[in-house]
Amino acid sequence: MQVSSTQIEQLAILITAVFILAPITLILLVSQYNQRKRKHADETIRMKQNFDTEISRVRVEVHEQTLETVGADLHDHIGQLLSLTNLTLKSINEQNPEKTREKIDSAISLTSKSIQELRLLGKLLQGEQMLKDGLINSVKNEIKWLQKSETVTVEILCPEQEALPGLDANSELMIFRIFQESVNNIIKHAEATIIMISIECSEDLLTLKISDDGCGFDVEEKTNASGHMGISNILNRAELICGTAEILSIPGKGTTVTIKVPYKNNNEHINH
Repeated sequence: MQVSSTQIEQLAILITAVFILAPITLILLVSQYNQRKRKHADETIRMKQNFDTEISRVRVEVHEQTLETVGADLHDHIGQLLSLTNLTLKSINEQNPEKTREKIDSAISLTSKSIQELRLLGKLLQGEQMLKDGLINSVKNEIKWLQKSETVTVEILCPEQEALPGLDANSELMIFRIFQESVNNIIKHAEATIIMISIECSEDLLTLKISDDGCGFDVEEKTNASGHMGISNILNRAELICGTAEILSIPGKGTTVTIKVPYKNNNEHINH
C-alpha cells in the first residue's frame, strides 16, 4: 500500500502535536493537582483555626457558666446556711445549758453542711479542667448541683469508668459545654420537672442523651429563627469534633438532645 505525501505530512503534524501537547497537558495536570493540594492545605489550616477559636470560646463560656453557678449558690444557699449559723450562735443563752448544747450542735451541723457545699463548689470550679476530672466526673458534679437545688428531678445513667481514653481533652470540653448548654436551655425555657441524662460508651462511640418532660418546641422554627444561637452552637460544636447532634422535640411533649462522638480517629480528623 502506497502512502501519499499528504498522509505523511498529516502524520508528521499529528506526531508533532502530540509531542507539543503532551508536556503541556502534563503541566496542566500537575498544576491542577498542586492547586487542589494547596486548597486542601488551606482548608485544613482554616478548619484548625476555626476549631482553636471555638475551643477558646468554649473555655470562656464554661468558665462564665461555672462562675454564674457558684455566685448563685453562694448567695442563695451557702449564704443562708452561714446566716442561720450566725443567728443560732447569737441566740445562745448561757443561763440555759440544755438549750445551749442543742444550739451549739445545730451550729456545728450547719457549719458542716456549709463546708460540704463549698467542697462541691470547688469541684464545679474545676469542671473545665478536663485533664484533671474528666468528662464523666464533670457531668456528675454539675448534676449534683442541679439535684440539690430541688427545682427539678435529675436522673442519670452513666458508665462506672471515669476516663475516656479515646477522646482528647478538647473534645471532652466541647461535649461538656454542649451538655451545659442543653441543661441550661431546659432550666430556662422548658418548664420541665424531670431531666434524664445518659452517657453510653461503646467500643468506638460515645453517646450523650439529654431528655426532659418540658413544653417542647418546633425544632425547625427555632433553628431558622434569628437569636436562637443555642441550637446552632450545639449542632456546629458536635460537627467540629467529628460528631453528630440530633434534636428531637414535640410541643407539649418534651425534648431529647442526642450527641454522638466517635472515639477513633477523632484527633486525626481535627488535626488533618
